[in-house]
Amino acid sequence: MPGALRVGVVGVGQRGLNHVKALTELQQDEVVQLAALCDPWSDNLAEDKIKKGAPLYSPLGVKLFSSVDDLIASRAVDAVWFVMPPNQHKGEIIRAAKAGLAVMAEKPQTLFFDEAKEMADAIDAAGVPSTVGFQMRYDPWYIKLREYLADKWTASMTMLVESDVASHGRKHTHTEEKGGPANRVWTANRAWSGTTMVEAGIHQTDLMRYWTDDDVKWVQAAYVERPENLWAAEGDNPVAYTVTYGFRKGGVGNIIFTRPARVYYSGRFDYVLSLHALVKFEDDLVAYAYEGREYPPAQRPDVGSLRKVLARGPHADAMGDHNTKALGKAFAESVTMKKPGMSRATFRSGLNSLAAVLAANVSHERGGERIDLDRFTGSEEYARYRRRPAGMA
Repeated sequence: MPGALRVGVVGVGQRGLNHVKALTELQQDEVVQLAALCDPWSDNLAEDKIKKGAPLYSPLGVKLFSSVDDLIASRAVDAVWFVMPPNQHKGEIIRAAKAGLAVMAEKPQTLFFDEAKEMADAIDAAGVPSTVGFQMRYDPWYIKLREYLADKWTASMTMLVESDVASHGRKHTHTEEKGGPANRVWTANRAWSGTTMVEAGIHQTDLMRYWTDDDVKWVQAAYVERPENLWAAEGDNPVAYTVTYGFRKGGVGNIIFTRPARVYYSGRFDYVLSLHALVKFEDDLVAYAYEGREYPPAQRPDVGSLRKVLARGPHADAMGDHNTKALGKAFAESVTMKKPGMSRATFRSGLNSLAAVLAANVSHERGGERIDLDRFTGSEEYARYRRRPAGMA
C-alpha cells in the first residue's frame, strides 16, 4: 500500500479541530500524516488548545503556518483540508490546486457561486483529487437508505430540523478583527454564514441528492426574518425557513429549519416516500411497503407485516466524529491509491448542493420565486447574486 498522505489543515477552529482529531486518529493507522496546520491567529495553533479537541495531537513533525500561501509553497503536504468560514476564501483553493495539491473543502465552499465554479475549474484543470466535507454521506444508516432507494423512484422527501439559535457557539475565528460579529458567533450572522440554510441546510440538501442519486433542478423558498431589534443579541439570520426543491428525476424535497431564541430544544423528523414505499426514521430505519403479488390484497395488511428494518438503531449522530473520520479516511485512501470512487463526492459534484442553498436565499429575496438552477448558475439575470459584492473584504 502507498505511504501515508501528508495532510495540512487550514483553519484550526471548531470544525478544524474535528478534522485534526480525525486525522490524528487516522495517523495511528498510517493512513495519513498530519504534516501542517495553518491559522492566522497564533492562539489557535497552541498545543494545549489543540489537544483539548484532538487528544492524540503531537506537535512533532507538524509545521505551523499563519499564511496559506506559505503552506502551499512549503511542499510539506500532499493534500490540504480547507476548513474556513465560507466568506473568507480568497483564491486559496485555486492556488493549492495549481500547485498540484489534493483538496478537501468544508461546506459551504464559499458564499458566492462564481467563486465556487472558478475553484472547480481550477481543480479539474489541474487534475487533482477533491472532495467536500459532506460527512453525512458516510453515515451507515444513510448508506443503507441510498441502497434501498437505488431501484426505486423517489416521489418526495421531508426533513424537519428543529433547533434554536442558542445552539450556535462562540467560534475560534477572530471575527471582531475582520468586521464580523463581536461575539465571534459567525454562524448566526448572514454576511458570514450566508443564512442557516446555506451554512447548515446544505447538509440536508446534499443528503437528499445522495439518497436519491439525483440533482436539484429548481428551488422555491420562504423565510421568516428575525426582527431587527433582536439582531445584536441573536444574530440577523432568519427565525424559520421553508424550502422546496424539485429534482431532475421528478421528485420533490422539503426542508424546514427553525432557529428561534430562548427555546433550548433540538429535534429531527425525516421521511422519504418512493412510489410504493414509505421510509421513516424511528428507533430503527424502517420502510413500510406491501410486497405481495396480489394488488389490491383481499384484506388490508396490518402495519407490522409491512414494516421492514433497513438498519438497526440506535442511530449515532450523523454529524458526529465517526463520520468525519470516515470521510477523511476515504478521501486520503482515494488519493494514495488513485481510486477516486472511494470518495463519495468531488468538488465539482458538490456545486449542485451549493447552488441549491444559495438560490434558496435568492428565491426568498424575490418573493418566493421558483428559481431554475441552470439559469441561476449561468444566466445574466442572476449574475449579481453569484458574485462577491464589490468592496467586500
